[in-house]
Amino acid sequence: MRMADTLFLDFEGEGRKGPDRVPNLPFLAGLYRPKAEGRKSQFSVSLFREHCTPVKNGIPEISEITTLEAFITRITKHAEIENLTICYWSDHELAIIKRFLKPKRQLIERFEAISLNILPQARKHLRRIGQEPPDSGNKVLNHYLAIICPKAAPVSTPRVGAAVSCQRLERYSDNEKKWSRWTDRQKSVAKELVRYNREDCLATAKLARKLIPR
Repeated sequence: MRMADTLFLDFEGEGRKGPDRVPNLPFLAGLYRPKAEGRKSQFSVSLFREHCTPVKNGIPEISEITTLEAFITRITKHAEIENLTICYWSDHELAIIKRFLKPKRQLIERFEAISLNILPQARKHLRRIGQEPPDSGNKVLNHYLAIICPKAAPVSTPRVGAAVSCQRLERYSDNEKKWSRWTDRQKSVAKELVRYNREDCLATAKLARKLIPR
C-alpha cells in the first residue's frame, strides 16, 4: 500500500452517554490525504450538525454540512474509483459507521472492503519489539506515536477536551447564528477542535508510514 493511495479518517464527537454508554452521532469527520508527486496534502472536515452553520462559515477547513450516510457514501465511492485505502486509528470509526448506518449493509460492506484499522498493526509492532501495547489511559495514540515515531510531536488535546468542545459548539450555534458575533473564546473552541482532528489524522498517517508494508 502506497501512502499516495491512502486517506485518513477521524471522527470527533461527544462520545458515549448515559448508564448504557450509548455512542452519539459524530459531530464531525476529518479526512486527510498525504502529499504525493504533483499534489499537495489535503485536509477537509465534514460537519454532521445542520444547525451549526456558524462553525462551517467560520472555519475554512470545513467543506460541508452533510449526513453521515452521504459522507461515507462519497468517500467510499472515491476510494473505489481511485483504488485508495481509507485508514483510521482504531475500531471506533468502523463501530460508529456500523451503528448509525446499520440498515445500509451494502454500504458498510463496501466501506470495510476499502478500509484499514491501523491499531492492530501498531500492537503487533510493539509486541515484536518486546513491549506491551498501551491500550488504556489518556490518549493511547500518543503512547504508540512516542514509541514508533519518537521524533513526532504528540497530539495536543483541546483545552476543554474534544467531547466538551462538540457540546459547546452545538450550544453556541443554537444561541448565535452569525460567526462574526461569536466571542474570540467561542471561536477558539471551534478552531482548536479542527486543529486537534487534523493532528489525529496526521499522527495516524505517520504511524501508517512506519507500519504498513509498501
